[in-house]
Amino acid sequence: MEQDGKYAKVPAGMTIEKPKPEIEEKRQTKERPLSIKDFSLDPDLPIIQNPHFTNNARTEMACTLIRPDGMAMIEKNIPTDKNHPLFRDIMNQFTEAEIETNTKRTISIQNAHAEAQKEKNKEIERDKIRQELWDTKSKFMEMDMVKNSDEKLLKRNLRKATTPYEAMAYGVAILVKESDKSE
Repeated sequence: MEQDGKYAKVPAGMTIEKPKPEIEEKRQTKERPLSIKDFSLDPDLPIIQNPHFTNNARTEMACTLIRPDGMAMIEKNIPTDKNHPLFRDIMNQFTEAEIETNTKRTISIQNAHAEAQKEKNKEIERDKIRQELWDTKSKFMEMDMVKNSDEKLLKRNLRKATTPYEAMAYGVAILVKESDKSE
């Protein structure tokens, strides 16, 4: 094979084909773009935002209502009944695709919050264990018997301890060694 004056040996019976130019495929989303309904509003009624389903059966909804004075409130447990006035208003103003998209978005936000809360709880637990370790080491290192001890290896291990129980074990070992010397 020759390319730019360079040669490559190819085993007998094998051929090398030139690469085909890649065809750029236009990415198309699976979801179609959301359409916007034409509707009229009464200026004295609250503005409806983010309507979404709140259960898997799609029998209840929630949304944010913004009153004309600017106060916002979350309206929950809206039955998906055509006789319910708020549900009728939601269906007049939003398409099913918009409601479905809002529902998926709300689920994503809830999952992200749950994940962030798990991480926060892990960090709090880790900090609690670190504080307990520090307190345990400090209490032993402040004792005169441990300060004045000649047990350098045990004192070093006490400082290196990575768990409160390990620190407790080395601290107690130093105290036992020192009490044996004093007898």
